[in-house]
Amino acid sequence: MTRIFKALAIIVLLTIVGCSNSTDRSEEKNNDIKTENSSFVGIIKKINGNSAIVSAKVFEGNPEGDVFVDLSVNNDETFQVGDKVKVGFDGTIKESYPAQINTLSVELVD
Repeated sequence: MTRIFKALAIIVLLTIVGCSNSTDRSEEKNNDIKTENSSFVGIIKKINGNSAIVSAKVFEGNPEGDVFVDLSVNNDETFQVGDKVKVGFDGTIKESYPAQINTLSVELVD
């Protein structure tokens, strides 16, 4: 009788463990949004050294917001507040305020 009880307990335990809903904790902490667009156009609101806050609509369907942009990727241009710029990035947007991207290119737009 004790063998049957032990075998039944093991089967129940294995069933519970096998059907548990475990998640990878690294996935829960990942707050990045991937987009298919790799560029956007916006207006520089503020410049601090080699970085700027650009007001832009990064992808369709979302409202305009502020994005942290690294201006050091283009040392050939002199950027000023109010300039219209086209920003290229790798498609990843970090959910923060302002939003953060991995800037690949920045160029002035007429």
